[in-house]
Amino acid sequence: MVRTGGIGEFITTDYAGGPIFTSAAQRIAAAGWRLEVHSLTDTDFQTQIHTFEAINTNTSVEDLRWVVAHVPQITPDYLQRLKRLGGGVDLSGWQYLAGTGPQAGPPFKDIMTSGIPAGMGGDGMQIAPLSPWIHAYYATTGKNALGEQINTGQQISRQDALYLYTRANQWFLGGADEKRLRSLEVGRLGDLVVLNHDYFTVPDEQLKKIRSILTVVGGRIVHDVDHSLV
Repeated sequence: MVRTGGIGEFITTDYAGGPIFTSAAQRIAAAGWRLEVHSLTDTDFQTQIHTFEAINTNTSVEDLRWVVAHVPQITPDYLQRLKRLGGGVDLSGWQYLAGTGPQAGPPFKDIMTSGIPAGMGGDGMQIAPLSPWIHAYYATTGKNALGEQINTGQQISRQDALYLYTRANQWFLGGADEKRLRSLEVGRLGDLVVLNHDYFTVPDEQLKKIRSILTVVGGRIVHDVDHSLV
């Protein structure tokens, strides 16, 4: 089943901000929809958040959970401004393939320190690897596919990366699903995997090679490398 979670990540062609962007965002706020926009530079997030702030003076967006995605160059002050609007940031390790240092971003450490709602995902296959373990590798080591350090000082722990990929994403769901998914707790729907290596202790370079040997979705085994339980 597919449900609409909001609108984005391009609401207009002038996604970095402008009169058309502002008009579209105003309509989205008036409709009470969740919004996600796309930031790749050291200025676009500024104009986007300025627009959010301006709209919020007349139509509150503070309960709509508006999101800025990717944010490779976002700064601590703008993280706080977005946080005050009730917003969050959507992250991935997409710089692993094409990023160059020394500060390719996203600033994972600053984001975790800020306390803003944040989560991780895989992005599109034409942009980034689908495997969550490669994204976790990038977030925790700051190294790209060539083994070069490109995100100096912004590495986070494996525990934090796991949190961003799982429980932290509850916030992006909203509604009833926020209380039903994304963590293994009594009363929630929980899928699970059995991995071929220990995520917390395997050497960094092995982190990228972690695979599931058993996957359970909706209480049903959907992947079993030994075919012994299916």
